[in-house]
Amino acid sequence: MKVDMSFFGLLFTLAVIPVAHAEDPPAADNTPLINPQVVDKVIDMGNYLRSLKRFQVDAEITRDSVLESGQKIKTEAVTTLKVVGHDRLYAKTEGDVRTREFFYNGKKLTQYSPFLKYYTTVDAPPKVSETLHRLEDYYGVQVPMEDLFLFGSDQAQIDALKEALYVGPSTINGKLCDHLAFRQQGIDWQLWITRAEKPLPCKLVITTTDEASFPEYSAVYRWNLKPDIKDSIFTFKPGKGDVSIPLKKASDKGGE
Repeated sequence: MKVDMSFFGLLFTLAVIPVAHAEDPPAADNTPLINPQVVDKVIDMGNYLRSLKRFQVDAEITRDSVLESGQKIKTEAVTTLKVVGHDRLYAKTEGDVRTREFFYNGKKLTQYSPFLKYYTTVDAPPKVSETLHRLEDYYGVQVPMEDLFLFGSDQAQIDALKEALYVGPSTINGKLCDHLAFRQQGIDWQLWITRAEKPLPCKLVITTTDEASFPEYSAVYRWNLKPDIKDSIFTFKPGKGDVSIPLKKASDKGGE
């Protein structure tokens, strides 16, 4: 309906708007803070990712590091993740700060630093998800893009959401995506999911809100659901000059 903003139309508009007095309580906002359909989109996407038998995902990642002065310094990295079944994984991240490779074949997991030529190998559980949990909880090490295995799988994380809303459609790398936004204690995060039968994450942005500088992490994904992956890539073979070192437990690292 077109609003008549002529003088008489404006007088009529003002006449029908109730006057708010100072003692009147503010009008209640009945907009739900958590949209259940938005939460369901994340759960459905996570379930679909965990159902994939084989995939490769490449990501362009930016991350803010905060100096003691409070200035934010942005670093960039390119990351590749290759997965076959639930028991084989290869990951590599090349960035401004460090380059790391991870090899997992269902029995052993190796972390390798190609520039330092150091590697460390530990026994691992028979599934990717169990290995990621153990690696982080026991050794304090995170495999690049491990969050892709966790979306919607932890009820405690879902319960921790304070807000979940639908922002609108958006195009990422030429694909139509749904833009979702979430808030929880200490972080705001945004997720773009392909609007398709195969719901894949297109982009992720995480903002740390309990730091004054509000540092951000951002990842833009490119997916290949039919990659040609050789099984030999999941087992590390040391080369000339590579040196094996022990992987410290998180409890032994102290202030490192």
